[in-house]
Amino acid sequence: MDIKKIGIAGLIGFVVHAVFGAVSFPLFYETHLTTLAGKFPEVVQFPPNMAVAALGGIMYVFVMAIIYDKMGVDSVEGGAITGAWFGAAKWTFINTQFMALMPNVFEVNFVAIDILISTVMYAVAGAAMGWALNRFK
Repeated sequence: MDIKKIGIAGLIGFVVHAVFGAVSFPLFYETHLTTLAGKFPEVVQFPPNMAVAALGGIMYVFVMAIIYDKMGVDSVEGGAITGAWFGAAKWTFINTQFMALMPNVFEVNFVAIDILISTVMYAVAGAAMGWALNRFK
C-alpha cells in the first residue's frame, strides 16, 4: 500500500467533506440538532464536540481512500460514482437503523434530506479522491 497516495487522497477527501459540512451544517443540520438538544438535553449535545467528530472523520476518510484504491477508483468520474453510492448506502443504513430505534428523533423527512445531502457530499469527495488517486498512476 502506497502511504503517500492514501495520505494525499485521504487528506483531500477530508478537506472536501469538511468544506461541504461547513456549508450544509448551518443550512440544514443546525436547526434539527438545536431542536433535538431542546427536546433531549441529557442526550443531545449542541453544539457538537467537533474535535471528536473531526477525529472520527479523519479515520473514516482514510479508510475510504484505502477502499477506493483497492477498488481501482482512479478518476474523477469513477470517484464521484463510487462516492455517491457509497454515501447513499452508508447513510441509508445508518439512518434507517436510527429511525427504527428513535422514530421521534429521526423522522422520515430528515432522513430523506440527510441521505440526499450525504450522497452529494460523498460524490464530490469521491470525485476529489478519484482525481488524487489518478495522480499516482
